[in-house]
Amino acid sequence: IGLSNLIMNSKPNSPHKLLLAAAAVATIAIACIFQSSISGGQQTPILRDPTQNQRRLMNLIKDPKTVMPRETQLMKNINTPQFGVLLTCSDGFFDLWLNWLIFFERLEIPDLPVFLFAEDEVTHARCLELLDQPRESGYRADVTCLPWDFVFEKKEGSGSLKAFSYNQMGYKLMMTHRPTVVNRLLEMGRHIIFSDADVVWLKNPLAHIQQVFMNIDPIVHILGQSDKGKICPGFSVYRACPEVIKLIDMWQDDLSKGDPSMNQKPFNNVLDVAMSKGIPVPDHNGNTTLKKITAAFLPNRLFPNGKLYFEEMTDAEREGAMVVHNNWIIGYDEKINRFKDFDLWAL
Repeated sequence: IGLSNLIMNSKPNSPHKLLLAAAAVATIAIACIFQSSISGGQQTPILRDPTQNQRRLMNLIKDPKTVMPRETQLMKNINTPQFGVLLTCSDGFFDLWLNWLIFFERLEIPDLPVFLFAEDEVTHARCLELLDQPRESGYRADVTCLPWDFVFEKKEGSGSLKAFSYNQMGYKLMMTHRPTVVNRLLEMGRHIIFSDADVVWLKNPLAHIQQVFMNIDPIVHILGQSDKGKICPGFSVYRACPEVIKLIDMWQDDLSKGDPSMNQKPFNNVLDVAMSKGIPVPDHNGNTTLKKITAAFLPNRLFPNGKLYFEEMTDAEREGAMVVHNNWIIGYDEKINRFKDFDLWAL
């Protein structure tokens, strides 16, 4: 666009105009060749905008011609795993995501990238606009906005591209895709901290999580907030390893068969089987072995759920909380009002 403006403003038959025109043609040709090399000659919609966010996406994309099987790729990356935070958001939940981001950026946690999976086009556009805005504190988190077609095939006119509000069936159906998004990042060799948007980070939990993941006897595969003696997927941590990826595949399969609003029960059903009997995990040679999963709860007082934090803990106990999940309450407005009542709303 900049070259086009310069060309239009140049004098007719000017040598500068001819040089600028040639430069524009060369730039377009190079861009086309580069995009073709990334996508294997096919259209890659997520590379359309040459923004900082798009450059980050390009660093995550693998050339389809050189992608190895997921187990081989994982084994290649797992030697130096890093953590990343993943959230998913639809337009109806955008304010909750923004509130999450404000509290997160206040902590100024280094070397902890954030990946926001936009569940509709409206959210993707709003996120890109937000990430370009300056911050009052001057600190900007390392956030990459992942569009729908980063993980899934883009289908024009499908419900997956619409902006659904909280509790609508379209939003519940989108929830069934979250395990696939988690696996997309796990396969790149990154441990994933999954956080719902109705969560507030009051203190940096990374040191505590890293300490648990460094243990080798036993190796902890999954960490999660406790909810009635079960893991709550709304704030959970996943180790980048083949057995966890297989478990999440199984979770995804169960979600696609049942009630899309009941994502926690299928997750724990699969987890119970994986912990007691093991799950079949193929290796890079194609052989399958039963492997058991080890899961652990995050400490309740450091990672309280909504019932514990808002209804049962004292003010002194709340001072020690690291991460608060605003669950155990129904309704979007109700969540926001409860955040406001406890000074956890930054908008």
